[in-house]
Amino acid sequence: MGTMLTLTIPESTTTRFLIAADDGTAPGIQRLRDSLPAGGPARTARDLLASPLLVVTGSRAADSPWTSRADGLGGGTADLGALRSARHHLVVTSIATPAAQPRHAQAARLVARTLATATGGRVVDLAANQFVTDPTEPERDRFTLGDDWLGVFVGPDHGPTLRADTAGLHRFGLPELLARRVPYGRLLTAVSILRGLAHGILTDHRAWLATTPGAATWTLPATRTLQPADILAYWGVDRPLTGTPLPLRLTPSTSDCPECTTALELTPPTDQPHWWHTTAAPAVPASLEDPHAPSHT
Repeated sequence: MGTMLTLTIPESTTTRFLIAADDGTAPGIQRLRDSLPAGGPARTARDLLASPLLVVTGSRAADSPWTSRADGLGGGTADLGALRSARHHLVVTSIATPAAQPRHAQAARLVARTLATATGGRVVDLAANQFVTDPTEPERDRFTLGDDWLGVFVGPDHGPTLRADTAGLHRFGLPELLARRVPYGRLLTAVSILRGLAHGILTDHRAWLATTPGAATWTLPATRTLQPADILAYWGVDRPLTGTPLPLRLTPSTSDCPECTTALELTPPTDQPHWWHTTAAPAVPASLEDPHAPSHT
């Protein structure tokens, strides 16, 4: 048996959604519960709103501790401008055990979407450090990690290379993922690998929690193979993807995520630039995009 990694399973995780709006008048809890739709995770949301596990707070944007997060958020110019100019901040906070995820996070985001519709605001997923793409869309019942639940952020690394970090996995009780010293020409390859790896690890983690309730730790191999289908599964697509399974090695590291500190780093087993070009790129389509996105041709 190869090297194993032992991860601590936290007793609880916190998910927060920020609604930035000019209208700071949030509906009361009962009215908010009545405003929730019938389908999706609405039943869970109603139950949580009647408990201390999901709370809604509000403040003037000038007094909000979240205003400073605008500079590091992933989002378009219009979204960032709306956040900076908003007069009020509403925050939906959900506290849940990892075993209760992702359902509780889905319920919290449904409440945030409902508030955004009522106030005309924009929704920021503070765990993923990015805007929710369309806050007026209904919350899907089926959970798909690629449905705005994971941010991937890119920045400079040593020399002519890049670093890619995820944000959002910690809300499920997992470390974030990162790749370092990625050649510029292999950025999309690295992002695709991190997304597929995140899907695979989260799937395994959920299965472990379902069969081992109350466990304080989770042990997983430090080496794992990324299946090409995991990259499509990240987007919720269940079909074969041509490509060669890619062996990966993970090592404990630190995260740049604003709300967590731990990460697992994807460590190539050989010379890094050579590995990215000769092994990773042929195994993962470098131009793979969201298969749900509309065509721009």
